[in-house]
Amino acid sequence: MNRTLILCAHGAESSRGRGALAGLVNAVRREAQDLDVVDAFVDVQQPTIAEIVAETAGPRAIVPLMLSYDTPVSVDVVGASHLDPAVTVTPPLGPDWVLAEIGVRRLFEAGARSHDTIVLAADSATDDRAIADIGKAARLLSAVWGGRVHVGTLGGPDTPLADAVDVARAYGQRVVVSTYVLTPGDVHDHIAAAGADVVTEPLLDGGPPDARLVSLVLARARSRGAWTPIGGDPGPRLAHQ
Repeated sequence: MNRTLILCAHGAESSRGRGALAGLVNAVRREAQDLDVVDAFVDVQQPTIAEIVAETAGPRAIVPLMLSYDTPVSVDVVGASHLDPAVTVTPPLGPDWVLAEIGVRRLFEAGARSHDTIVLAADSATDDRAIADIGKAARLLSAVWGGRVHVGTLGGPDTPLADAVDVARAYGQRVVVSTYVLTPGDVHDHIAAAGADVVTEPLLDGGPPDARLVSLVLARARSRGAWTPIGGDPGPRLAHQ
């Protein structure tokens, strides 16, 4: 029986966002011919992660195509894994050095310069772990970029993005927003409307996915413990990186 790799994402409203997600899933499928690769979603699109777990059998690993350990990961994804002891969940994609490297590539593509003030922009984050993950993502981006990176989000206790952009203007330089979002869509549109001088494209920009992102997904899938269910554990079955 083949092992099944379930790639679980937030659904995308826009056709461009859906195409970007499909492009990533197909790229992983081409590289992982030893696995049955299927996609699933926690909202907006179908099928749901619970439906895919119910419809598949045998060893399955869920890789959350998400940038932080947020509520959908801890509730929807881990909850679905509890439907079958043969299912495990890997850590989400972010934060990770690979995403920081792609973020810097997007900065260069957008024309960012060394003296610009950089703000990492993320979607709403309300739980502590997601907030911590976004902070770490900013630190990784700062290390790769080689300069300070501020943080702003679209909701939650962190600094609102519009306020972060205003604060960044106090440095007297152009404000460049580094979009910490996986796909194009409404979230990126809201980030673009926050008043920065320059806004980068999402990590998936609608073209072929960065090969490093495909490799990161496969690294999560093949990480230590990804295919070893933790029997009898009443808590989340989250594989270690």
